Amino acid sequence: MRRRTRHLVLAVAAAAALAGAVGLQLRHERTALPGPLTALNAAGITEVTVRCRGCDTRRFERVDGRWWMREPYDLPADPAAVDGLLAIAATPVRTWYHEGDLDLSRLGLDPPLIELQLDAHAIRVGTTDAIDSDRYIAVGNTVARARDRFSPRLLAVAETELERHLVPQDGNPLTVSLSVAGTVHAGAAGAWAQAQALHIEKAAEGFQPPASAIEATLVLAGGTPLSYRLLRQGNAYLALRDAPALIYVLDQATLVALLPEGVALPQ
Repeated sequence: MRRRTRHLVLAVAAAAALAGAVGLQLRHERTALPGPLTALNAAGITEVTVRCRGCDTRRFERVDGRWWMREPYDLPADPAAVDGLLAIAATPVRTWYHEGDLDLSRLGLDPPLIELQLDAHAIRVGTTDAIDSDRYIAVGNTVARARDRFSPRLLAVAETELERHLVPQDGNPLTVSLSVAGTVHAGAAGAWAQAQALHIEKAAEGFQPPASAIEATLVLAGGTPLSYRLLRQGNAYLALRDAPALIYVLDQATLVALLPEGVALPQ
């Protein structure tokens, strides 16, 4: 074999060996990755509860494929908000520890700052790492450290997790009557069924709408009553729900569509 050919063969063999070694290293690194926080199947979860220090407990329940908030309200929940909570179970983990190797009280895990309960599975959330700002999370007898992209979901205000339609989206027909300056008008049921708030806020304790607010009374199938008061406050268009006391902030077009023909919203 000529020297040039021999050198070429050796070079090809060396390149093949190097490629194989790199492949083995990559496979080893992939198998060594910590993986997700849990192996839970989000589609099988039927109850989600969030507890944290100094805040209201929020509890959600899946009924016939739909999510409902059960605490602190008993109203339909925004499915996207619940999906965001469920996604925390699959948070990518940087590092795993055995809880016996750590001082859980110093990490805010005993007791936990926040607890996410997915059916019978508890995810305890503690403090953040001072250097990387990773969050410490306990699952069973192990502690994980993960990039904290989920705390805003856990600390969300309950009103932001409610379904934003003014009427439950279960297909029930309804009747609507509106009292305007003492005169009762029939309301547009279709417009009310479709109306959706920009966002929902909790009404301040003791808040009373002005006497000029238009009173709307809805009756859902089965006789379930639902009451709102419609008003304009500065540049804001509001539908105030009586029970529970919530403020549905609307755009102008949505609120106008809720009014009887020929009726203008009081200024």
